Amino acid sequence: MNIARSSAKLSVAHGLTAVITFGGIAVFANWLPPSELGVYFLFEALVGVLTIPADFGIRGAVEKRISEGNEPGKMLTSALSMKTVPLAIIGGLVLALGGYINGYVGADVAVLLIVAMIGHELYQLGVQIVSAELRVGETAVLRLSHKVVWFAVGYALLQSGYGVKGLIYGLLAGYIVPFVWANYKRSTPFRRPSMEQFHSLTAYSRYNFVSALSGYVYGWMDVLIIGFFLTSAHVGSYEVAWRVTAVVILGSNAIAKTIFPQVSRWDANRAIERIEKLIPRAITPSLVLAIPAFVGAMLFSREILTFIFDAEYATAWLVLIVLMGEKIFQSVHVITGRSLKAIDHPELAAKAAVAAIAVNLVLNVALITQFGLIGAAVATVVSFGLNTVLCIRYLSRYLTVRVPWRELGWIVVASIGMGVVLVGVRSVVAIDSLARLLGVISLGAVLFSAFALASPTLRTQAFQSIHSSNRRAPRVKRSRKVTSGWQIFNYNRCGDWVT
Repeated sequence: MNIARSSAKLSVAHGLTAVITFGGIAVFANWLPPSELGVYFLFEALVGVLTIPADFGIRGAVEKRISEGNEPGKMLTSALSMKTVPLAIIGGLVLALGGYINGYVGADVAVLLIVAMIGHELYQLGVQIVSAELRVGETAVLRLSHKVVWFAVGYALLQSGYGVKGLIYGLLAGYIVPFVWANYKRSTPFRRPSMEQFHSLTAYSRYNFVSALSGYVYGWMDVLIIGFFLTSAHVGSYEVAWRVTAVVILGSNAIAKTIFPQVSRWDANRAIERIEKLIPRAITPSLVLAIPAFVGAMLFSREILTFIFDAEYATAWLVLIVLMGEKIFQSVHVITGRSLKAIDHPELAAKAAVAAIAVNLVLNVALITQFGLIGAAVATVVSFGLNTVLCIRYLSRYLTVRVPWRELGWIVVASIGMGVVLVGVRSVVAIDSLARLLGVISLGAVLFSAFALASPTLRTQAFQSIHSSNRRAPRVKRSRKVTSGWQIFNYNRCGDWVT
């Protein structure tokens, strides 16, 4: 697997996904007030939270075990068998508590919630199976199709008068289409399950469940608590700010998803030095957008929310700044956290997650009741910062984690230089329209790129990554049998990013 090429594909797909998501939320925010858009965000939050016990870490275990190349067909069938029980239990509970759920969300959505939960699990499982087959680049179009279908169906139904329910139906359709597509792409066959595979999956999933819980709690706990203590309008404003900041870690997520199966395979082959070389080279591009984006948010957060969305959402301008700073932590965590699980230590990722969840819960309740939306943002920063530090510490027990301080220092300097110039531009040009805002953002991107590429090290890494991503991998005849670990190892010795 060519890591740079796969990362490039995922980065492009994530970039397009960001454009669609960002543009979609902007369009829908101009059609729906924060209170109605908040209903959709609460529904999406419940889907995310309910899929935690419905999955119980099995999806991550499937990706890990199939990527190791040991009885992948039996692993797949065993995983599907295991998932039916928690899905049925959670679905039954949702039906039983449907009245309470509908009252909390503010719409009749209990049955749709069950359908969305099942659709989410099938979609994610399909993508992770293809990824585990060391074909991460091919998952790019699957991930992109999810948002394309969501926006197309949601927009059409919104115009047809379905209101916020149209967005929910679009979300359901966005799960179904990529699942069918992923099932078509899948090369791992179904085989008779066995107790050995059940035990193997359970041994990994019980810890992966806790670390996965951290991700969903981090993503949705603040929204759910805001919905409980405040109003759906507050939910809408906060989540819009969150979606803006989510754009800056798309590249980091693409890199993390790409390196997971490869690190897993290298760990199985005891190629520790290759993993140690990969991690710092993954951290630098992960932060190359997060740091300058934080500087940009400090300058233009109010204008971003006002002109791209609506003036009603500008109340969350300080939330946007705080959450953008938090993305610096997350950009590092997605690399170190997934690397920790890839080297078969999900129990340590789970340990870090438990600590972060406890801090997140306590701080959210305490700070939201006292300070409102900004309290939720601060709670998120503190808890996820703790999670990141713990993951780095645990990873250091097994690997030599080298932080690329020189490259990161240059990125900080380039970001500050960009910010200084933009402050001067702002003093002479009023940012009073969307066109001027986009113009200033584009200028900032050009300035940062110019300052960053003035570093010989960053310039060399950028050109090497572009060259590697454009290099065509040798054609390998694909069969139903997964290629052996030794074959993959030898192929990577001459074909991937880090050699």
